[in-house]
Amino acid sequence: MQDDTSFKKRLMAAMAALTTLQAGGAHAQGPMPAEGDAASGPPPAVLVSGKRASLVSAQQIKRDSIGIVDAVVAEDITRLPDINVTDALQRITGVQILRDRGEGAGVAIRGLTQMETTLNGREVFTAGAGRNLDFADIPAELLAGIDVYKTSSANLLDGGVGGTIDLRTRRPFDFSGRQIAGSVRAIHGDLVKHTQPQLSFLASDRWNTADHGEFGVLVNVAHQKRAWREDQKSAGNPLTRNDIVPGQAVIVPNGTSETTSIGDRERNAGAFALQWRPNQALELYAEGNYAEFKTLQDSHQINVPAAPTFVAGSPVLFPGTNDLKSITWTNAPFSVLSFARDTSDRTRQVAAGGRWTGTALTLTADVSHTSSHDQLFYSGPYLGGNVASFTQDLSTHIPGTAVAGTNLLDPANYRYAGVAYRTRPFDGSLTAARLDGDYRLAHAVFDAVSAGVRLARRSAGNTPGLVFADADVTGLKGTDKPGYLMPNPYSDFFPGQGVPGIGTFLVGDLATARDAAGLRGAFGITAPIPASASPDTLWAIREDTQSAYVMATFKGADTPVDGNAGLRVVHTRERVSGAQTVPTSHAVAPVDVDDSHTDVLPSMNLRYRLGDGMYLRGAASKTITRPDFNQLSPSLTLISNAIDPSLNKGSAGNPDLKAVRSTNWDLAAERYFSPATSVYATVFLKHVDGFVTNVSAPETHDGAVYQISRPHNANAARIAGAEAGYQQFFDALPGWMRGLGVQANITYVHSAMSDGAAGDQPLPNLSRRSANLVGMYEQGAISARIAYNWRDKFLSGYTSVVGGATLPTYMRGYGWLDASLAYRFNDRISLALEGTNLLRTVRTAYYGVTTQPQSAWINDRQIGIVAVMRL
Repeated sequence: MQDDTSFKKRLMAAMAALTTLQAGGAHAQGPMPAEGDAASGPPPAVLVSGKRASLVSAQQIKRDSIGIVDAVVAEDITRLPDINVTDALQRITGVQILRDRGEGAGVAIRGLTQMETTLNGREVFTAGAGRNLDFADIPAELLAGIDVYKTSSANLLDGGVGGTIDLRTRRPFDFSGRQIAGSVRAIHGDLVKHTQPQLSFLASDRWNTADHGEFGVLVNVAHQKRAWREDQKSAGNPLTRNDIVPGQAVIVPNGTSETTSIGDRERNAGAFALQWRPNQALELYAEGNYAEFKTLQDSHQINVPAAPTFVAGSPVLFPGTNDLKSITWTNAPFSVLSFARDTSDRTRQVAAGGRWTGTALTLTADVSHTSSHDQLFYSGPYLGGNVASFTQDLSTHIPGTAVAGTNLLDPANYRYAGVAYRTRPFDGSLTAARLDGDYRLAHAVFDAVSAGVRLARRSAGNTPGLVFADADVTGLKGTDKPGYLMPNPYSDFFPGQGVPGIGTFLVGDLATARDAAGLRGAFGITAPIPASASPDTLWAIREDTQSAYVMATFKGADTPVDGNAGLRVVHTRERVSGAQTVPTSHAVAPVDVDDSHTDVLPSMNLRYRLGDGMYLRGAASKTITRPDFNQLSPSLTLISNAIDPSLNKGSAGNPDLKAVRSTNWDLAAERYFSPATSVYATVFLKHVDGFVTNVSAPETHDGAVYQISRPHNANAARIAGAEAGYQQFFDALPGWMRGLGVQANITYVHSAMSDGAAGDQPLPNLSRRSANLVGMYEQGAISARIAYNWRDKFLSGYTSVVGGATLPTYMRGYGWLDASLAYRFNDRISLALEGTNLLRTVRTAYYGVTTQPQSAWINDRQIGIVAVMRL
C-alpha cells in the first residue's frame, strides 16, 4: 500500500530527474511537451493575423497529426465574439455545448462529457462535482489555441472516454522577438440594458546573453465583465387528476414558475511563462496560470401551483390527448422567492519542466501542482399568499399565464414565509510529476520508441459542506415590513414574445440579501448560522494514480503508411471517507472505502497517404474515465421546501461506483486541396461499459418524504456516428469576391443505453444531429464572419416526482447566431463590431410529448465593440 512517504519519495525522484537534464547534445526542437504532450505533437502556437492564416494553422495541425485531431488557433478564438473557451469549442465538428446565462457551458465530444481536460498538456480541473475543467472559467483571450483529440494514443493522459481537450497558452519562445498586444471591449446586453468592459494584455520578450544562453518571459492577463439577464418560464411537473373531466384521467401541469435573473459575470485570469535555453540541447521553463470566475445573480421568482378547485367549464384538452391545454384555477396558493445566488471558481496551476535533446534521445520532464476552489452563496426572503384565480394556457410556444381577482401589488396580500441561507464549498488539488523519453531509430520501419511514467495524487472534499440554514418566519404580513418589498422591476417578462405572464407582482428587496446575518436579524431569526453542515454530509476523496506507457512510431518501408501503437498501464487507488445513509433503514453509517484497480489501455493510430493531399486514418483504443467526485461521495444531502413539501428533494453518492470504460474505433478520410481548403469525413463507434445513471425514489427522513437520487453503474451503451466538414476560400472568384470563404460541418450521433425494463435510452444532452455554418470574408483591411450553430432535439434529463413516475425531459432543437465585422487600420490597430445571440433565441423543453411543456428560456442579444492594438 502506498503512503504519503512513498509518494513524496517518488515525486522527489521525478524532480531530481529534471535537474539531471544538463547534458549536451543537438539543438532543441520546438517547445517542450508538458504532461500529456506527444513528442511528435502539434506545432508551436504562434500569434497569427487574419482569418485565412488562422485556418491554415488549424488545418496544418489536423493534417500533420497521426490521430484524429481538430484545432482552433488564436484568431479563431478572438475574431468571433467568443467570451469563453466553451463558445470557441462549439464550432468544432463533433462538439456540442449547453448554454447558461447566454454563454456556452457544458461540453461534450461526440455526445460524451467523460473527457480529459488539460492545460498545456497537464491535467486541470475546476473544483466541484465533476473531474474536468469548466471551460466557461477561461476567457478566450488567454489562449493561443485549443486541440481536441478525438482518438487516443498511449502518451496521452488516461481519463478521456470521449476524448481530450488541451488548452494552449502562449510562451515567449513562440515569438521571434518582443510582442506587446492588448484589447479593449465594451459589451452591451439588450435585456439587462447595461454595458460592461473587457480588457486583455500580453507582453512577451526574449533575449540572448553571451554566457548564459537565451531567456524569455511572457505575461498575459485578461479581465472580463458582462451584464446578463435570463428569463425562464416553467410549467410544473405533470400530475394525473381525476377531477378535471368526469370519468377521465387528465394530465395537468402543477402550476407555473416564472423567474427573471440578472447579474454580472466576471473573469480575471493571468498566465506567466519563463523559458531558458542555456545551450542548444537544453530548454527549461517555469509557468503559472490563474483563473477566477464569479457570477453575481439576483433572481425573482413567482410560483403558482395547480389548485384543488377551478372554474367550471374552463378545462380544455389538447385534441386526441388526455393533456390539459388550458384552465382557470381558483383560490390558488402562490409563493415569491427573491434570492441572491453567487458562485465563484478559482483555479491555480504552477509548473516547471524541461526538455533535453541529444543525437537520438529526447527527454522531457514536468512537475506541476493544481488547486481549485468553488463556492456557492444563496440568501434571500420568500413569501406566500393566495390568488382568487389563476389561468394557464399551454397552447402557445411559451405557456401563457395570468392572475385575476387579487392585487399582487398590495403588501396586504402577502405574508413572509421565511429567509433562505445556503453556502457550499468544494476544494480540490493535484500534484503530478512526469518523465518521458523519445528515442529515434535508424530503422526502415520503426521511426521512434517513446516511453514514460507519471505519478499523480489528487484530492477532493466538501468541508464544511452544504450549510442549509433556511429559517421559517411566522406571523408577519407584507404590511408589517413593507420596506423589504418592492414591485418586480422586470415585469416585461419574455419581451417581444407576445405571451402573457404574471409579471406585475411584489418581490423581496435584495439590497440586504448578501448581509445574511442582518437580513435574518431583521425578521427576528436568532438561531445562529451553523459553522458546518452535519458530519453525515461531509466527504473526502484521495486518488493516487501511477501510470506508465510505451509507444512505437512507425512508417511503412515501401508503402505510404505511418502510425503509432502503444500500451498505457494505469494503477488507481481510490480512498473515500464520510458517512452514508442505508437506503432500506435510512440509518447513518460511517464509510471508509479503499479500492484499487489496474487498467491496461492499448491504442493504435494509422495514417495512409492515398495521394497528393489525400489521407485515410484509422484508430482503435481502449479508454477509461473515473466517476465524478459527487457520484463517489457517500453523503446524503436533503433540501426541504417549506412551502410545498412535495418538492422536497435530496441526493446521495455511491462510493462503490466503478470506472466507465470504452472500446473505440474510428475511420476518417481527408482531402487537402490547398493550405486553407479541405474536406473530410469520419465515422466512429464506441462501446461504453459502466455509464453512471441516477435512480430516484422516495425516502422518509425525519418524518418527511424526500425524492432521493442515487447513482449506479448502468448497462453497456453503444455510440455510433459520422462527421463531415468542409472549408474553403474562393480565390478563383474575380475582384472583391475572392475574399469570400465558408466553413461547414455536420455531426450525426446515435446512442443507445440499455436500461432494463425501460429498453434502450439515448444518452442525455446529446443531439442526434448538430451543424455549423460559417460565412467568412477576408479582403484587404476588412474581415467579417457570421456563424450559425444548430443542434436538434435532445434528452436533457429525467424528472422524478414524489409518488409519480420518472419523466424524460427533451430540449427542442435550436440555433444560435453570432457575427463580427472588423476593420484593420494598419498592422497595429484594428476595430471590430461583434454580436452574439443575434436571433435572441428562445429555447424550449417539454416532458416526453410536446403537449406537456416544461420550460422556456430567453437571453440577451449582446453587442460589443472591441479595439485591438499591437506594438
